[in-house]
Amino acid sequence: MRKMLARCAARCLLVALVLGLLGTPACAPAPELAEDPGSGEDAAAATPRATPHENLHSTLYMQTAAEYAALTRQVFRSARRQMQAALRDSSWTAFPAQQERGRYRSKPPAVVVDVDETVLDNSSYQARLIRDGERYSTDTWNAWVREEQAEAVSGALAFAQAAEEAGVTVVYLTNRDASVEPATRRNLRALGFPLAERRDAVLTQGEQAGWEEKEPRREAVAEDFRILLFLGDNLGDFLPEVDRSIEARAQLAERYAGYWGRQWFVLPNPQYGSWEGALYDYDYGLSRAGTLRRK
Repeated sequence: MRKMLARCAARCLLVALVLGLLGTPACAPAPELAEDPGSGEDAAAATPRATPHENLHSTLYMQTAAEYAALTRQVFRSARRQMQAALRDSSWTAFPAQQERGRYRSKPPAVVVDVDETVLDNSSYQARLIRDGERYSTDTWNAWVREEQAEAVSGALAFAQAAEEAGVTVVYLTNRDASVEPATRRNLRALGFPLAERRDAVLTQGEQAGWEEKEPRREAVAEDFRILLFLGDNLGDFLPEVDRSIEARAQLAERYAGYWGRQWFVLPNPQYGSWEGALYDYDYGLSRAGTLRRK
């Protein structure tokens, strides 16, 4: 009940924001972006709510659109069918490096899933940023994770439970920091997601030396399992070195065209991701106004 009330509050917040924006005359010119005001009186006078937040529409879509829920269910249902096909074919692997090396057919099966916006829905955190006129920060993000209030993405829980019933280990490969792994585990477990008991199946960033990027963790999973599927919301959930130009990212995705919808399943995330960084050359030091101008 507590989680349901929190989710409803977040949705009501977004609706209120939309109504506030609708109060602006339709013919009014769009406000110009100002530089970050800094501190002092200028900062106090500059209200962050004067300009619509860049994540408003994407968060509304993910929280309210029937189409979004239908789309994520569709992805997980398709992935479930492919998982069954993969179990019948011992030559099947979703990891190109595993295919190249061979000697994986007798290994137990696993599916590798990203966590945020793949199996866990953090749109309530995004709603807070919109309410407060803020940007993502490590501190506010980790505080949100420790609340353990994320909900399941539609279709994710049924998929994970079906995998467990089929004897497939679900490995959660996330760029959440190792310091919030206990909270992540509790959140997943409270929602009913299966967590392997005999091995670490929640692989967080920095948990071991050299685990800053996802590729070394994929390699670690491949040592013990035949990887049937990858599921994620970011190109980096499938491939290394994805911080490239828009054109280079498109070429990289095209190079692996045969994997999409077969061994790899991507979920939509219009809120954030490496796709967004490509719009401003991954210059995360830019001010909010500077970032929007680059976009």
